[in-house]
Amino acid sequence: MTHTITLVADHLGVTAPKVLGHEYYVDMIVNITDYDEGVTTTGNFLSASNQFHRTSGTALPTDLVVGQELAITNAVDSGNNVTVTFVSLDGETLTLSAVAADETGDEITLSQTQELIPLSTIPLSKVTQVQILGQETETLNFHVELGTDGNTVIADHIVLKALTGSSGALATGDVGTVRLRVFGQL
Repeated sequence: MTHTITLVADHLGVTAPKVLGHEYYVDMIVNITDYDEGVTTTGNFLSASNQFHRTSGTALPTDLVVGQELAITNAVDSGNNVTVTFVSLDGETLTLSAVAADETGDEITLSQTQELIPLSTIPLSKVTQVQILGQETETLNFHVELGTDGNTVIADHIVLKALTGSSGALATGDVGTVRLRVFGQL
């Protein structure tokens, strides 16, 4: 995923957090220029260990975050063409939440299905709430993904998912900007 963040200045030109009750908030614009950032690579699926070992082709992405979703497409065995959760990367070996079948020399495409915004890029120490205030592309629906505990599905990240409004399909490519109001503590 590729995005840039611009903190929105208020009428005084200030981008610092502002107090609201007992919390602070920051307005920001996230410009997502490559939502489904994917790589095509070749390797071997190992179902017993839920792994994909890259043997050639494009290098595996090294910026993946534990818990992040990856869509696998173009695999020889259709059971491997699924959305899985990233567990770990050790050299050229990806460990995933599930691999259905062993395959050798399989050329696949790995695509990211979420936009991850590290909380470290936001001038708040703790985030308690995220509101979507608007978006550039009217045909998309943006969602903040939460886990069963009510926190974001991946620790220390705001997790955005963009879906096509008419079909519910995952968005692709440059999805434009989305404006967020993020509440939390300094």
